Amino acid sequence: MTSNVVDSLVRASIPALVLSVFALARRYFPAKALQEPGTAYSLEELSARFAFTQWLVGISMLLIGVAIAWGSHSILVSLNRLFVGLDGPSDLVLLPQTAIWWFLPGFAALTLAWEITLGAWSLIGDKKEVALYNYWSTAKAGFDATRVLRIMAIVIVLPIAILTALALPEHVALGREEIRARGYGLSGVRTYRYSDARRITVIDGFRNRDGTLVKRAGVVLDFSDGRRWSSADISDFKPTVDPKLFDFLQTSVGLQPQYADAESDIPHE
Repeated sequence: MTSNVVDSLVRASIPALVLSVFALARRYFPAKALQEPGTAYSLEELSARFAFTQWLVGISMLLIGVAIAWGSHSILVSLNRLFVGLDGPSDLVLLPQTAIWWFLPGFAALTLAWEITLGAWSLIGDKKEVALYNYWSTAKAGFDATRVLRIMAIVIVLPIAILTALALPEHVALGREEIRARGYGLSGVRTYRYSDARRITVIDGFRNRDGTLVKRAGVVLDFSDGRRWSSADISDFKPTVDPKLFDFLQTSVGLQPQYADAESDIPHE
C-alpha cells in the first residue's frame, strides 16, 4: 500500500471520526437541564435572545484562542532557547522543527477558549445570563460541550503537553571543535569532534518505505568510531542545505563533500 493511498484513507476517515465523537458525546454526555427552577425557555426563544450575543462570544473565543496559541507558542520557543543558552557559546545552532511548537498551543486553544470565554463573561456580566447561554449552546449541540472539552483537555492536551515538554531541550550546538547534540527528553548530550570525521555527505532527503524520496536536505557526517550525525534529523523540511551551515561544516572537518539522494544511500564504513 503506497503512502498516497494511506494518506487518502486517513483523510477520508477524519469526517467519520468527527461524526463518531459527536455521536458518543450526545449519548454519554447529554446536554444538562437548565438549573433555574420554574423557568422554561424554548430553543427558538433563546435563539432569538442570543442572536447577536453568539457573534460576540464567537469573536471573543477566536481572540482568546489566538492569545492562548500565540502566548503558549512564545513560551515554548523561549524555553527551547533557554536550553540553548545553557550549553554555552557556539558558532551555529540548529533548532527543532518549528511545527512541533504549534501542536500544544493549537490543541490548548481549541479546548480552553470556550470555558475561558464563559468564565471571563461571568466575571464582568450576569452569571445567570452566562448559564442560560451555556444551556442554549449545549442544547443546540445535543451534548455537554464544556464537559467534553474538559475531557479532551485531559485525554489529548495533557499527553501532548508532556511530549512537548520532553522536546524542549532539543537542539544542536556547532562549536569550533565539536558538535554538541542534545536529544529528546532525558537522552543527554552527544558530542562529535570534527577531527574524528571521516566523510561529509550532502543529501537531498530521505526515503519512505516505498522508496519515494522526500525532500529534506541535510549534511551527514560519518565518524571514525562508526557513529553518524545528520543535520536533517533536527531541521525543518528544506529542499536545499543552508550554505552557511555547509561551509561551516566543510571547513571544520576539512574533507571534500560527497553527494547522495538519501542518508540510506550512504554506505557504512
